[in-house]
Amino acid sequence: MHPVLRSVVSALVAASITYTCATPTVAQAPAKLASVPVSSMRFASDRIADPSGDELQTFGEGGSVIEQARVEVMSILTEENSCSAWFRSAEPEAAEKFRSLRFALDESASGEIKRLDKWQEPPTYYQPYVAHTGQNVGWGSTITINTKGAFFKDWAPVRVMVNSADQGYVKAFKQLGVGSFGGATREARILTLLHELGHVLDMLPIDSGVPSGPQLSTQNTGLVLQHCGAQIRHLAKHPPNLATATFLMESPLSARVTALDNHSSKR
Repeated sequence: MHPVLRSVVSALVAASITYTCATPTVAQAPAKLASVPVSSMRFASDRIADPSGDELQTFGEGGSVIEQARVEVMSILTEENSCSAWFRSAEPEAAEKFRSLRFALDESASGEIKRLDKWQEPPTYYQPYVAHTGQNVGWGSTITINTKGAFFKDWAPVRVMVNSADQGYVKAFKQLGVGSFGGATREARILTLLHELGHVLDMLPIDSGVPSGPQLSTQNTGLVLQHCGAQIRHLAKHPPNLATATFLMESPLSARVTALDNHSSKR
C-alpha cells in the first residue's frame, strides 16, 4: 500500500522563484506520454479523491490554470524519463507527494519589474516573484503563487530606481518569463511547479531571503531545465487527454503502477 496524504511539517525557510535573466537550456530526448494502463484498475480500492481539486475550483479562472499545470506536471512525474528519475532520486514517491500539495494565491504581492540603474553599469532587472513554498517540507504543504507574476502574466510595468530605497517611476512594460519561457505559457507554469517541488524535496538550495537570491533562483531554474526541459517542451505541445488527466489526479498510485506497466511492456 502506497502512502497517502501525510501530516504537514512546518516550513523551515521559504523558497521562491524570482529571475534576473533567462537561463540556457540543455536539450534532452522527450519521453512519450503513456496512456493510463488497464492494470492500474487493480488498485481501484486504493484510489482517493484529488486533495486539491475542490479547493482550486474556488479560485475561479486562476484555479483552472493551476489545475491544468498540475495535471501536466503529474504526466511528467508518472512517466519514465530523466525528469521523473531525478525527482525520484530524492523522493521515491515524488509524484504522489506533488499530488498532495495545496495551493494559495497571493493577490497582494508586487506585479512590477524593478529596474535598478547604477552609475556606469548596465541596468539590472528584477521580476516580481512567481511562486514560493517551504524548504524540505512535508506532504500536504502549500505552494503560493503570485497572481501578478509570470505564472499568470506575460507583461509587467517597469519601475526605474537608482537604489532599493528609491520610489522611482514607472516606465513602459517588459515581458515576464520563467527561465527561457515567456510568462503565462504552459512551459512557464510547468517549470514553476517543478521548481517549487524541488524546494519541497530539498533538491534545490534556498533562494529566497538570502544574499544573491535572484541569481540563485535563476541557477535553480537552470538545473530543473537541465533535467526536465525536454519533457516540458514536449508536454506543452502534447497535453494529456481528459481521461488520463482525471485518473492522474485521482489515483496516488498512478506513478508506481504506470512505471511497472512501462517496464513490463519493454520486456
